[in-house]
Amino acid sequence: MKISIISDEISPDPETAFELGTQWGIRCFELRGVGFERVPVLSPYQEQALIESIEMYQVKVVAISPGLFKFAHPGGKRARFPIAVIDQDLFNGWRNAYDAARYHLEEILPKSIQFAQKLGTDLIIIFGFDRGGAPPGEAPEEVLTFLRQAAEIAAQAKMTLAIEVEEGHWADTGSHAAEVIRAVDHPALKVNWDPGNAATCGEIPYPKGYDAVRHYVQHVHFKDVVLFPDGICHYAVKGDIDWEGQLRALAKDRYDGFISVETHMRPKVKNARAMVKRLKGILFQLGNED
Repeated sequence: MKISIISDEISPDPETAFELGTQWGIRCFELRGVGFERVPVLSPYQEQALIESIEMYQVKVVAISPGLFKFAHPGGKRARFPIAVIDQDLFNGWRNAYDAARYHLEEILPKSIQFAQKLGTDLIIIFGFDRGGAPPGEAPEEVLTFLRQAAEIAAQAKMTLAIEVEEGHWADTGSHAAEVIRAVDHPALKVNWDPGNAATCGEIPYPKGYDAVRHYVQHVHFKDVVLFPDGICHYAVKGDIDWEGQLRALAKDRYDGFISVETHMRPKVKNARAMVKRLKGILFQLGNED
């Protein structure tokens, strides 16, 4: 297992993130936000400055997270209402969502592939579509079809897509993510396992969630949460997730990918540094420090 960190968890400026990360002994980064933009939709200047910073600090990009499919899928049929003005709003919402899904599949995904290839990585983090208020359960066929098409596009470019476990999405837990992967049934579609996100959905991420998803894990996000009896969660440097057990299980399963630090906390630098220190400490105890 190797340690990486999502650059904008340190700073939205990649150069600053690389400078601080390398001081902490981290030379591998996942890219998501650059300034106020999300990769790969950057200006020519932003892209060139990013490449120059990568070269300056001699760091490696291990994945990019362009936010693909992080919105509600419109579904096969639009909702109807007998009042015309409301029915029109329902139609416009359905149509806009459908257009967004096609835009992500036909425009953002190809741009993401080109961007990833330029930076030397073959891994793209994606999402499994927001449920749009629908209860957790089996993902609609329209969602599976889009993900299958995306996986095929990625496979043609020798890329891998990893669905992030995310609250409110069809792949919101380890169990549901595994169901989506099996239903899509494409070798280019794997899982970005995020125990912190799974915990916010009420799943016990380790061992329960991991047992469901262990055969599909391509990438891992390292964050922790404190869970309260009323269901409220707060991010923390050290929370209630059994990260020692989780990392031990990953090692036992011979996972050789990246554990990518993601804090979701402020102050950013202080907490990112603390999370890196904690992760290094656990891996050292396991005899697997990178």
